[in-house]
Amino acid sequence: MKKFYLIILIFLFTITMSAQEETSTGNTSEITSSEKPSELSEEQMLCKEAAEEIMKIYDNWDSSENYKILYPRIKEFVTDFYDDFPEFTKELFVKEKSGEKLTDYERRTFVAYKGLKESVYEEISRYSAEKDFYWGYIDEDISSNLKLIAKKLGDHSRANSDKLLKDQEVYIQELLDEMRKNELQLDSLKNISDLKVIDDLLDDEQYNNDMMLLQYKRMQLSSQDEKSKLDKFFVDKLNRYIEEKRSELIDKKRNELISSKEYWLEEKRATMFDLLDYESRRISKIVTEYLDSLKVERNIKNFDISDEFLLSIKDSNDSFEQNFNDLIKYKFYSGLVGKFGFYIQYEYQPLFRSFRLNVFVGTILFMMLFVFIFRRVKRSKDSMFIRRIPGLDAIDDAIGRATEMGRPIVYDSGIGAYSNIDTIASMLILKSVAKKVAEFKAEIYVPTCDPVVMQISEEMVASGFLDAGYPEDHKKDNVFYLAADQFAFAAGIAGLLARKKPATALHFGFYLAESLLIAEAGFSAGAIQVAGTTSVGQLPFFITACDYTLIGEELYAAAAYISRDAQILTNLKLSDYAKITIGILFIIGTIFLTINSEWTFLQDLVNTR
Repeated sequence: MKKFYLIILIFLFTITMSAQEETSTGNTSEITSSEKPSELSEEQMLCKEAAEEIMKIYDNWDSSENYKILYPRIKEFVTDFYDDFPEFTKELFVKEKSGEKLTDYERRTFVAYKGLKESVYEEISRYSAEKDFYWGYIDEDISSNLKLIAKKLGDHSRANSDKLLKDQEVYIQELLDEMRKNELQLDSLKNISDLKVIDDLLDDEQYNNDMMLLQYKRMQLSSQDEKSKLDKFFVDKLNRYIEEKRSELIDKKRNELISSKEYWLEEKRATMFDLLDYESRRISKIVTEYLDSLKVERNIKNFDISDEFLLSIKDSNDSFEQNFNDLIKYKFYSGLVGKFGFYIQYEYQPLFRSFRLNVFVGTILFMMLFVFIFRRVKRSKDSMFIRRIPGLDAIDDAIGRATEMGRPIVYDSGIGAYSNIDTIASMLILKSVAKKVAEFKAEIYVPTCDPVVMQISEEMVASGFLDAGYPEDHKKDNVFYLAADQFAFAAGIAGLLARKKPATALHFGFYLAESLLIAEAGFSAGAIQVAGTTSVGQLPFFITACDYTLIGEELYAAAAYISRDAQILTNLKLSDYAKITIGILFIIGTIFLTINSEWTFLQDLVNTR
């Protein structure tokens, strides 16, 4: 029996020892595998090498020359401040941080101190520009080295362009599948059962409160008829809640579908230029992560002008020079990393941006169309058809009426600046009107609200009189500046109309709330009024108070209608052809999207950035 127990003990001991060996072997293998460094990919190796090369530039950079330049200037700032505020001591810092009440003088001191910190910050910060030695920490040699580092990574990205395109195709297909899933979910929501809608309603606080209130009211009722009425009201209210919730669910899913379609379209239009841009940003982020670890090793801190630094300048203690040089190097580091990020993103991008090819082709076609229409207009401008505009036909009669009555004409161009398209159209009309005024031997007044518009108006009137052959009849003082404020301008025109009692008042340009005041003043003066604007909100006032009104685009066509100038006629006809072209493209695009919403090639063709 003793032998039997002995054999069992030996057997158990053997098993225990073998288990320990296996455990120790397993731990050894784990330690070996954990200690074994993971192999870096080619991309990671390139990024790590780039970070090390950037840090090597930092290590080899000497800040002593910049210190010699900066120190006298910073020292002068600090000395001047403490000469003006000698009471500014450490005790004042303690008082301010503890929240004690400061005197007016102490508050002014802190304001001046803040200005000192900003001046010192700007003085040191401006040395990060890439210029000559005095202005820049980063000279041409450093810039060249950074460009070479960025070029290596850029070459790596361009070498993998095929992979980027394949990954993009997979990504777009995933987005498309997600969009189709949303479409199916939207269809299923339209047939969702009332019970499933109620499941969503149970999370609605308003619904639960209303239903509980109805149940409570029912418990208070004793009459069966009243309970029946309340039950009917309960059912009606529940049905309304169900319909509202169903609509809410459908609208939410529809909005998700619209958003996913828009996002799919945006990502689908990504070009090789965009992919390389995304790739540059990603690689730049990896390099920055390696730089962060190297930055910790070198104890590189963020650039900042601390209170201790300024006090050390004042006291000129033993560690001051080292602290100053460290601060300059911190600023140099931030400029170095920022410059590298700029180069990797923008320096080595493709020269030809293929996604703007449509703009190039469209410009060529537009210029060809312009030349074609211009030559055609030059040949037959007198016989070219332009839709009759009654308001412009009335201008000749209105100018003739002014001549017969011996009363002047008032012409204003609204409150738009010289760059406003309505004002430009108004100036073209003014030149033609001035020519007719000169031919009819009438007098014209042109009040303006902008000094530049006044100069242009004076030139237009002078050109009109010159074209008519009567430059000597032009009175320069009749074109004058009134006021820049819209209501002061309106009041000035109203006064002019009341004093001069013109036979004709012409209002062409951009108008806001002053339009009614001007038009009413012209009506009260008994003038024939012709107005035109593209401001939709002001058209009702002109239509009501004026004899004739040019509506919207008729204002742009007016100059061509009156003058028959070849260039202006070309612009008019060109816009007509453009409308026809856009209309045709719109119809074709609508048909394609109706057949299949994924046929967006026409949309992609005209889309650009």
